[in-house]
Amino acid sequence: MKKFFTVSTFVAMIFSSAAVAQERGEAAPTSPPPSFAGKSIDELSADEVLKLVRYSYTLYDRDFTGVLRMGLTTKVPFIMSLKPESIRFIFNDPAQVILLDTKNSSFALYEGIGGAELKGVNASKFDDQIRGTDVTYDDLSMRFLYWPNAKIVRTDKVKGRDSWIVRVRNPATSGAYATVDVWIDKASGGMIKMIGYNREGRPIRRFEVLHGKKFGDVWMVDEMRIETVSPTAGGHVTSSTRMSIKSAVD
Repeated sequence: MKKFFTVSTFVAMIFSSAAVAQERGEAAPTSPPPSFAGKSIDELSADEVLKLVRYSYTLYDRDFTGVLRMGLTTKVPFIMSLKPESIRFIFNDPAQVILLDTKNSSFALYEGIGGAELKGVNASKFDDQIRGTDVTYDDLSMRFLYWPNAKIVRTDKVKGRDSWIVRVRNPATSGAYATVDVWIDKASGGMIKMIGYNREGRPIRRFEVLHGKKFGDVWMVDEMRIETVSPTAGGHVTSSTRMSIKSAVD
């Protein structure tokens, strides 16, 4: 008997906790894109799976407060503004806005510093760290979700949940990632884990969803871990950042 796919409302890995909701026996809100209606899990291609993740960016119109924590001393508060056409990260001291345009298929990334007009982020900055944390411009933009010729390499279980592993390869030379493996929960469509590899095929960054909760009627990831991995030290973690969503802005 075929198991049919229901799209849960989530915002990529950073904002998705539909899987967490299901683990707790609570229903996450759903809004299935018409192109996937009636398709079984096994009938989805790798490109359709990534399209499903990209679609998630258009579902919310809410603002949330959050914080990036790195070690005992680095604490970076921010506001995350989710709109159907964009995601905006707002920082202070100094003022900085990073905007991800979700209106088209490019997921273009823009930045404004000190109140200046937003301008496109140059490709040379894709691997730059944001505020000294493990989060880079590439990580915020999720450019790898648009790389062509994605492949489902195998299935896996993450915390007891059936997942696809989707592999994408960077078609350009910009950014630090040559290949990215993405773990996507079959039941919810939420991205729950990611590993980015350099051009020598060694892992250099890992993401993992740790926890989620409900803010009003919206399920969100309220904690995730981002780790920078040494490509020359046997996968040793050189630094780690926790990203937490604290509260919804009224």
